[in-house]
Amino acid sequence: MDLSVKWEAPFDLLNGGKENLIYTAEGLDDWQDVPGVYMFARIFNSKVIPLYIGEAEKLGKRARQHFKRSTFLMNSIKKARNGKKVLILGRFSPKPGQRTKKSIELLERVLIYHALNEGYQLFNKQGTRTPGHKVNFSGYLGARNFTGTSLSIIVKTD
Repeated sequence: MDLSVKWEAPFDLLNGGKENLIYTAEGLDDWQDVPGVYMFARIFNSKVIPLYIGEAEKLGKRARQHFKRSTFLMNSIKKARNGKKVLILGRFSPKPGQRTKKSIELLERVLIYHALNEGYQLFNKQGTRTPGHKVNFSGYLGARNFTGTSLSIIVKTD
């Protein structure tokens, strides 16, 4: 399947104290009905470090839900290491015949797998770190052509 996502410039996470929230962000109104994927992340030395990856058929609405209802996640993001805390939205553009919900669910799984494979720890599932395992392979080259030198496995916690 050939899927397309356009990442937008990060939205800074702002102090949400005036609204009795931990964080908020400005400029989400144009994203109310836009499908895609998103990352809460920190930017440190111009490097994006994902903290949480998700998908939504309405990105703006979903971001606001996190700000209002995901206190544990927002506190986890606040306590994350140094760096500017941001929200990065990725707009999904379906091609003919692609179903939006199924496609963005796949995109989320791919992004989580990629993040874990790169060694990032994510705060998915109620703000807890996403469990995963890394398996390293050595020895016979023929078998390593199949497995590579390592595989990351996401443990499903549903």
